[in-house]
Amino acid sequence: MNLRADADTQLYFQIGYPLDFSCAASLHNAMFEYANVNAVSLNIEVEPGHLGEFCEAVKALKIGGFDITMPHKSAVIPFLDEVDDISRDFNCVNHVNLRDGKLIGICLDGTGMCMSIEDDAGVKIAGKTALILGAGGVAGPISAELARRGAKKIIILNRTVSKAEYIEKVLHKYYEIETESGEMNIENLKKYASESQIVVQCTCLGMDGHDGDYEDVTFVDNLPKGAAIADVLYTPDRTKLLAYAESKGYTVINGLGMLINQQKAMLKFHFDIDAGDDAYDFGEEGLMVARAMREARANRRKRAAEKK
Repeated sequence: MNLRADADTQLYFQIGYPLDFSCAASLHNAMFEYANVNAVSLNIEVEPGHLGEFCEAVKALKIGGFDITMPHKSAVIPFLDEVDDISRDFNCVNHVNLRDGKLIGICLDGTGMCMSIEDDAGVKIAGKTALILGAGGVAGPISAELARRGAKKIIILNRTVSKAEYIEKVLHKYYEIETESGEMNIENLKKYASESQIVVQCTCLGMDGHDGDYEDVTFVDNLPKGAAIADVLYTPDRTKLLAYAESKGYTVINGLGMLINQQKAMLKFHFDIDAGDDAYDFGEEGLMVARAMREARANRRKRAAEKK
């Protein structure tokens, strides 16, 4: 990546706490380079309790905007001037743009996932039944975007059923769509898999560094022929669930596409730029750079600790 900075460079921030292992700023900068916009994204740690001060500083300094990771996706909303209704209902914002002195927030998780499903994997959403596994932060926005793109029915399974039911409630507020919800157990997984052409895995089960995983993934065998399974996770490249589905001949989509396509949507949100298919390569390069830097930092700290 070739970053440039001059008197006209527009600053953007990636905020969270902590941010030591965030790859987002490198991804943003790769996309800025692709789009030939004179902008730079920097990682800025904002401690909980200081979001209001940060948002006022963004306005005062005329920062272009900022993107958000944990733990601020919900906490930032009261400090924004405008948030779209669905992002507000799901209490999740991950991109903020400063326009005419106002902070405008949106969540692009659903956009990124559905672009990955339709544009990258070639799986059409309209008229399909989608099974959502989990009801955490990304599940709501992804469900809403599936509904917006014409899904016929959405089924949400979660350990805490009330959270799945809340997603149903929000969906019915904006869309005429059939929904069901229930507890995520093997019986329900097998039951609902049989009618689902799209499955989206929205939990941390199977993620590198996370102890939990699906004990039984054979519910995949109940999916109809031609079904697709997407996962919000991208490390590892193939979770236990995706590896099993792939071995059975199903289309599998890991979370890398969601991550990079979200950056394409970010270009549209911040700059009104429509990114082409070639933007994907820039995103992958940015992620590779970020991972290499992250590994180098970890190794440096390990060596320093060993010397003590």
